[in-house]
Amino acid sequence: MQTGLFLDAFTIAYGIIRTNYSAGFRSLLDDYEFDFVQGQMPHTEGNWSLHTHNFASSKLWGYFNMLDANDILETERQLLQLAIEAGPFDGIMGYSQGATLAAQVIIRHALENPNASAEEMPFRFAIFFNGATPSRVFEMTEKGTPVVPDLNQPMALKFISAMKANPLLHTTKLFPTELSNGRLVLTDERLGIMKCDASKDGVLITIPTLHVRCPDDEAEHGQELYELCEPGIADQYFHIHKHDFPRGYDEMRQIARLIRSAAERSM
Repeated sequence: MQTGLFLDAFTIAYGIIRTNYSAGFRSLLDDYEFDFVQGQMPHTEGNWSLHTHNFASSKLWGYFNMLDANDILETERQLLQLAIEAGPFDGIMGYSQGATLAAQVIIRHALENPNASAEEMPFRFAIFFNGATPSRVFEMTEKGTPVVPDLNQPMALKFISAMKANPLLHTTKLFPTELSNGRLVLTDERLGIMKCDASKDGVLITIPTLHVRCPDDEAEHGQELYELCEPGIADQYFHIHKHDFPRGYDEMRQIARLIRSAAERSM
């Protein structure tokens, strides 16, 4: 029996979306056991998905306020503690921000426990559906140089600046800063939030992974997360539904097969 956590970010009306989008491949993994972790952070609403079209007036839920370093850190700590208390778990699976959180807890544990054995890891494999690029929260050890946002700023900073206008994301005052090594962070001068970047950070996730994503979607909705993972044990499945969830029996069968493969690579 394989066991794992499933982080189904953007769940609507608790349970409706979970049943719709994951029932297909879960029915093909009837020897696997899933424990669901429900998000509690309000997310923007709208008809961005097949699954949300009929429920656009319902609340969507994520896992953390992406512009609150303390909330991100606390959420990561809570999930790691859950893995200890309710586990052991074989793997972790997440969709969208759920995949981001899954990646961030794997990265945090690895950075804080660089000599941990396979038995000491919270998860042995990870499945990411349309996973947004993870960020890393860290203590600021230098003041940095304030950056004035403009039209020439990097796409990641433009994205975060736009998200700051989201009325659902109440946060402490953050401002963009450039560190001495050229990295851009959002900071309140005590903690910094930095987007992970494979070109600067290298491989941060060394356990087997499966990346289910659309190659026509934004790079920060799957490709950048894939590049942070050990290439020899990272598999991909491409779908055509942008940031929406893949669908149909054939796709569900393929995904179920690849999930089994990722689990087998972790043994």
